[in-house]
Amino acid sequence: MNRYARRTASGAAALLGISLVATSCAGQAPAGTAADDTSDVFSSDLTLDELIERAQQEGPITIYDGTSKVEAMAEAFSEQYGIDATGVKADAAEVIEKTTREAQSGNIVADVVALSDLPALKSQLLPSGFVTTWVPSDLEDSIDESMREPLVLITDPSFFTYNSEVYDTCPVDNVWQLTEPEWSGAFAIDDPVGSNATLDWFSQIAQFGDDELRAAYEEAFGEELTTTHDSAAAEWISRLAANEPIITKSSEEASEAVGALGQTQPPMGLMSSAKYRNIDEKGYALAVCDGLSPWTGRAAPKGIAIATGTASPHAAMLFVHYALTQEGIEPQISDGKISSNRDVIQPEDPANTADHLETLFHFNNAGLDTDWADREVWQDLWRTSAR
Repeated sequence: MNRYARRTASGAAALLGISLVATSCAGQAPAGTAADDTSDVFSSDLTLDELIERAQQEGPITIYDGTSKVEAMAEAFSEQYGIDATGVKADAAEVIEKTTREAQSGNIVADVVALSDLPALKSQLLPSGFVTTWVPSDLEDSIDESMREPLVLITDPSFFTYNSEVYDTCPVDNVWQLTEPEWSGAFAIDDPVGSNATLDWFSQIAQFGDDELRAAYEEAFGEELTTTHDSAAAEWISRLAANEPIITKSSEEASEAVGALGQTQPPMGLMSSAKYRNIDEKGYALAVCDGLSPWTGRAAPKGIAIATGTASPHAAMLFVHYALTQEGIEPQISDGKISSNRDVIQPEDPANTADHLETLFHFNNAGLDTDWADREVWQDLWRTSAR
């Protein structure tokens, strides 16, 4: 049963009480804002019923997010709570630029920002005091500690994918095979030089996946890995770059390269779960490499934060709470995104993400500072390793 079925405001407080928990931000407060006032609001104790009542007394809110589905989320939020909410699609770079400019001018447009560049949120927007990360305490125990600071809204899985028209099962069983001559020029991946998400994944697997990669190497080749690099991740990435992969601008391009029908030797690729909708929409033949060692893919995080100087802090907080519930996040998880709230039931989607939750590599917020600092290091490794 959906435990997040719609509730009336009058009954909500009877079901739960919430303590509003905020993570304070270092640095200068945004110019010309009521930053101190909103910080007090974020750290106050209210029941959900009280939060709803105060939110409904405030003005409209705007939410920036990298997906157009934020428009449907905002509309549904407005219908449920009677608060005018507008969802605006903006990519990560736009969100950072707009949020920074608005905070510095004191002219806040976006009250809530959802940002796929989590290292930038942690190392740029939060220390500047432009935004505040806030975790509803009634949901806190359902969110892994590694996803709370800053708060992760969803993770976006990308799967190692093969063409199911040509292959009955995944043609490889180990990621190290993708570095072998047989797969030279036959693996599609977003250009790491232009993809922060890919660079951050490199950093994360070096920090938190080294043992698994070393074990996978021994499984593949029957001997321990010997490398001059600092990590098994760096060795794998270097070999992958040298194996002439197909460089794509997006998962859309990768889905076409891998899944288009009529191929005799199709490549494999790493692509977002959302692109599995192309099975129905474009007739592509796409399948997840189930059982691939050590992971079937990665799950990259998207954070959510509140503008520190918002004139509608309670409404912004209520939207964050709503976005962490089953009905609130439904528009985004329908294509495979994964809520940070473990109690949200993963729906069916074309990639069958629910079947692969335990085999994905999940990011850890503890590594965000290193991710931010080492992007150029991973860019350089990719460039120098490529032929």
